Formats: sequence, C-alpha cells, structure tokens
Amino acid sequence: MYFSGFYPMHLALLVVGDNPMPIAWWTPVSREPFRFLLAMDRRNWSLGLLREKREAALHFFDFADAERVVRAGHASGARVDKAERLGLVMRPAERLASARIVEGARCAFELAVVRELDEPEGDHVPFVCDVVHVHRGERSENVEPILFLGFHDFATVGPRTRISPPLRGRRRNRRRRETAPVAGGETPSA
Repeated sequence: MYFSGFYPMHLALLVVGDNPMPIAWWTPVSREPFRFLLAMDRRNWSLGLLREKREAALHFFDFADAERVVRAGHASGARVDKAERLGLVMRPAERLASARIVEGARCAFELAVVRELDEPEGDHVPFVCDVVHVHRGERSENVEPILFLGFHDFATVGPRTRISPPLRGRRRNRRRRETAPVAGGETPSA
C-alpha cells in the first residue's frame, strides 16, 4: 500500500552523538513549544544512539553539500567514523551533552527527545523532540535545499516566485459596482 507520492522531502543531516546520518522523515509539529518529529528507521544504528543519548542536532545544508549529506547514509557509524571519512568539521553543541554541530550548515537545531511514540508495527520509530537551541547561518535569498525524490534521486528548487497573500479588508473597502439589470430583472452580485 505504501506510495511515495508525497515526495520530494527536504533532506537534512541528523547528528546523534558524533554520528551523522541523512534524514528525510522529519517535520515541525509545534511552534510553542518549538518541536520537531523525527521518524527513525528501525534498522538504523542511530536509533539505539538516539534512545541512549536522548538528543540530536538536525542540520540543513544547501544542495552544494548534497553528496556529503547523502554519503553519510552509505556506511554504518558502528563501523566507521563517518564525520572523519566525509571531512565534516564538528564542534560541541551549545545546550546538548553529546551531540555535535557540523560547521558549514545553513542552520542547525539542537533537539532534546521529549517522547518516543509507540509504533509497535511500523518500520520507523517516531520521536517528539524539543528545540533547545538554534544555530542560524546568514540568511540568503539563494537557498537551494536538498530535496529527496526517493531511492538515489535528489534535486533542488528551480525558478522561484513570490505569491503575496490577499490584502485584508480589500473586499469591504471596495466600492460597489453599479450594474445594469440582467434579463429577468436580477442584478449580478459584486
């Protein structure tokens, strides 16, 4: 029944302890308190780390770093120091004890696990996490997120357009148009 018609997903790099891994199954779930939901594959070595450490850092990179982010998922952190292999420079987090922050990220969110949700039959384990600190890079109009299309396919955004919301009160302040009666004696509504 599974169908990936909801892709593309914004690919991020999750660091649990000093182990980086790509993750596309995440979403914000609250502004106040600021929270994310992460869904971790049961076969992933980082699942045990997340359960043990109860914290992680969610990083967002531009498309220029897509290969390093994706390759972080091509080896197990149980056998390889992925950060060293990928040339990731990591430093301690501001508010977390073990998770590291990767230099060069557009932004990063330090997360503390609030709750692991019961999902006894699913292949992913959901975690609700509070954002305890935000690392903000310089804001740019030229953000090129890494979009995961499924399997080994990735993309970024193309041409952009800004769509402004409708002005509030616009209809109320508009003068009524005078209209001529239509056949049948009815006047069209404005």
